[in-house]
Amino acid sequence: MEKEGRMPSVPREYDRASGEYRPVPRRSGGGTGPGMKYASRARRAALRRRRRRRAFLCFYLFTFLAVVTAAVVLSLTVLFKIETIQVEGTSRYSSQQIISAAKITTGENLFLAKTGQAALNIEQKLPYLDSVSVSRRIPARIVITVQEANPAGAVSYGGKYAVIDANGKVLELAAQQPKSCAVIKGIKLSKAEPGKTVTFADSSQKSVYESLTSAIEETKFEKITEMDFTQSYKIQIVYDNRIVMNLGSASDFVYKLRFAKCILDQKGIKANEKGSLNLSVVSEDNKAFFLPDYSSSSPSSGKTSQSSSSQR
Repeated sequence: MEKEGRMPSVPREYDRASGEYRPVPRRSGGGTGPGMKYASRARRAALRRRRRRRAFLCFYLFTFLAVVTAAVVLSLTVLFKIETIQVEGTSRYSSQQIISAAKITTGENLFLAKTGQAALNIEQKLPYLDSVSVSRRIPARIVITVQEANPAGAVSYGGKYAVIDANGKVLELAAQQPKSCAVIKGIKLSKAEPGKTVTFADSSQKSVYESLTSAIEETKFEKITEMDFTQSYKIQIVYDNRIVMNLGSASDFVYKLRFAKCILDQKGIKANEKGSLNLSVVSEDNKAFFLPDYSSSSPSSGKTSQSSSSQR
């Protein structure tokens, strides 16, 4: 019988390895009541298994990270080196010019190559390219895809002519008016650098220009030799150097051009006839008025053209 005030004896168990009775280890958790603060043999075995699982998990995780790191290092240093650079698409520039402008060389790592910057380099160095994309092809190839830009017209600038596309990008600064693109009148530029978008002296003209050139592209209207933005309420284009088309204000350009194209397709104006075609009120009453140029063609009365096939 235990004496009062005496501490309870510590539980012991037989240890086969040493042949001695050793105290039972304390439990990691608390507990109440006699013996509850000591772990049972089954409890200790479960704790050992848990520790082993954690150790194995840490080992496998470390091994996995080491393998991944080694693979990344190898791919960035030894493997995936660029062997060929290929150019797809047609343009006025040679493949060597395009590759040189990209500033990507064979031998450098495929994944470290700055493809986005390469595309920007090409567009700035070679302005006559409308779109450029640079992509990686595993295991060791770079593909550069290009598309030729279409000049929309030429604007007088600083004693030269700034040839620009439909978005206002400067394709070149020519000493003379190019014969292959339209003359643009009534627009003043404050800045024009090849490979960059022009800066309009009058910012309101930018939206009018882009709206008209976009409509021309959408309707596939060809043979435009002049665009005149001198009067904002009387935007004009010249077709085939012989028909002046008055588009009126800067609205409904697509509809007006489709209407004019329908008249030309239906032979409403003869192939050798010159004159002026008023399309300013087409949006309201579907009527266009043609006034022949009597000084250059046989006399004929003015014509009023209607088109039921055109739609807004």
